Amino acid sequence: MAVTLVKHDIKYAEAMHELSSMPQVRDALGLPAGKVEDTINFIKRECVDEEEGKTVPRVVLNEEGQLIGVTSLMFIDHQKKSCHIGSWLGYPFWGKGYNLEAKTAILDIAFFELGLLRVFAGARKVNIRSQKAQEKLSFIRLGVESEYPEEHSWLEVKEKQPCVLNVFEREDFVRYRTSLEKVDGKREDFLPQLLLADDSEKVVRDYLDQGTLYKIKCGEVLAGVALIIPQSNTTIELKNIAIIPTYQGKGIGKEVLRQLTEICQMEGYKTVLVGTANSSIDNIAFYQKAGFRMEAIEKDFFRKYPEPIYENGIRALDMIFFSKQL
Repeated sequence: MAVTLVKHDIKYAEAMHELSSMPQVRDALGLPAGKVEDTINFIKRECVDEEEGKTVPRVVLNEEGQLIGVTSLMFIDHQKKSCHIGSWLGYPFWGKGYNLEAKTAILDIAFFELGLLRVFAGARKVNIRSQKAQEKLSFIRLGVESEYPEEHSWLEVKEKQPCVLNVFEREDFVRYRTSLEKVDGKREDFLPQLLLADDSEKVVRDYLDQGTLYKIKCGEVLAGVALIIPQSNTTIELKNIAIIPTYQGKGIGKEVLRQLTEICQMEGYKTVLVGTANSSIDNIAFYQKAGFRMEAIEKDFFRKYPEPIYENGIRALDMIFFSKQL
């Protein structure tokens, strides 16, 4: 089962009107009885709001390209890095797993494209079905009214009745979406990703076939690679961790590091090593935040590279090794 999100278009007006006019949907959303023309005007407004950066509205299509509902990121606040989500599915498509697929697809946009930190999901207290649907999502935090009183108050004013407030946090969603998959076949295909973290193709090829190579997946999409190489019976090195640019800075690296250290611990290793250049300021901070401590410095490590490497205006010369006890 899979859904596709597409932009609003007047060609969807009749199907959207038909589904939203069914009593089960109309009553749950508190919609008045309307005509197709009203739906057309709604679509036009949604398109304008998206152009102005206020919303990201999407039509939800099933595997057959059939409209099954609508989902939207609303009231986007880039300063707070938050927004609200609104969605509904047509009654014939209830209880078939489409809610999870639609929520996942729109949250991919919120967290990986827009770079938001949290997405609020509200529901009227009388709308028990909507609450139950949200409760089934493993990556949601329920009942956050006391944590975000302003958001809760705003929601109840907007809906003109008592509401519950839940939230999707990026860290929780990233954990849900991120997985590691061993590469059993040819590794040559993953050379472009490995080179994101190590500029020298010659050096990468020297260790390419050692250890265990993992594909980093965000859902079904390749988000990067990670290579771990044993150094002894008790020590293993994270030789290369590379996240493709689209997913950088979204918390996936942190989650991959967590999963990798768990794997290493389960396999009986006591110490994890990782090295980074003296010029990689962000990486140096990243590993220390993840619980790694400075272990050693190998001077002039990068002088053997064919071309000089510069980051942050600093030439990469020395390799700084960090370690973490498991």
